[in-house]
Amino acid sequence: MLAACGQQQAAAPANPLPEDPAAQVHVSLQTTPLSPDWIVAARQRDCSEIGALTNSGGDRCAYGDVLYNQRNITRSVDGSVANLWAQVNHGTPQVYTGESDTTITRIRYTQSRVHYRFRCNEETFAIIERQIMGDNEVVVQRDAPQEVYRAPREWSAVALMMPIACKGGVLAP
Repeated sequence: MLAACGQQQAAAPANPLPEDPAAQVHVSLQTTPLSPDWIVAARQRDCSEIGALTNSGGDRCAYGDVLYNQRNITRSVDGSVANLWAQVNHGTPQVYTGESDTTITRIRYTQSRVHYRFRCNEETFAIIERQIMGDNEVVVQRDAPQEVYRAPREWSAVALMMPIACKGGVLAP
């Protein structure tokens, strides 16, 4: 809005969640201590073609689960920014292809994790870090894409997790 009046609008900081633990709080959801860390947020079909109901063998497409870690949700003190880790358990193996100056890497995996950052007031999100998981939940590949904030698609797993991160639970020091 300020740009329309001839004034420069301040750019948003690259890392809007303060590093100081005193400036952020953990979110505590109403669960029991015996509840698992990872809670199912959505199920997805792992099909090679969008809209396909069966794979080439005639079987139904495998389902994957999208979960969030209820114990690692953090929010800025003012509630404007929240962080949440999601895990995707793919129903069929996926392929990650990475490239450096000298090497091309291909990794087959069935589990990945994504660190989402939400701008709660704007209802937008960015991916902060992606992790490809190997055996025994060991991170075998990670990348940190440029923070690009966008609105989630309606009924996507991200859209379902945003209210949990931004508004759900109670704040705990």
